[in-house]
Amino acid sequence: MNRREILFVIGFLVILAGVVYLIKRPKTKTEPISTPDFSQVQQKLEKNFNLQIPENIDKAQLKDVTGGNASGIATRKFEAGRFFHTVLADLPDPAKGYFYEGWLVRAKQGDSDFDFFSTGRMKMTKGGWILEYQSTKNYPDHKGVVITLEKVADKKPEKHILEGNF
Repeated sequence: MNRREILFVIGFLVILAGVVYLIKRPKTKTEPISTPDFSQVQQKLEKNFNLQIPENIDKAQLKDVTGGNASGIATRKFEAGRFFHTVLADLPDPAKGYFYEGWLVRAKQGDSDFDFFSTGRMKMTKGGWILEYQSTKNYPDHKGVVITLEKVADKKPEKHILEGNF
């Protein structure tokens, strides 16, 4: 056997060993992360806050984007010249000096069309965290809802915690 044939056989054996290893290695099971469906989240929050979310308004499920298990529901309605936006959330208490803030986001259709604004700080109530925002301006294009964890009250979103879309 010449040198070329020996290198070919060694290369073939290395590849064969790799394939055998990949086939025979122990399989690790990854359990899918179960996220509650919208109706489960709504029922839980309605129970916590002791209220009924009306059926005739836009609703958005807010999901934890940090890998935790926080959740929420955002609602919005424009009626009689008034825009009403509410967020109900099951969130852990923030560390001292931090607070939760809500944001409405206009869908990005291009850099010049992107827009967001603060809808205020969330408040702790008996049932969880709540945010209530009203305006005489309607925001039909602001379909994104974000809840952030903030350290500085500067109207700049910091760490995203919950996100959802109408």
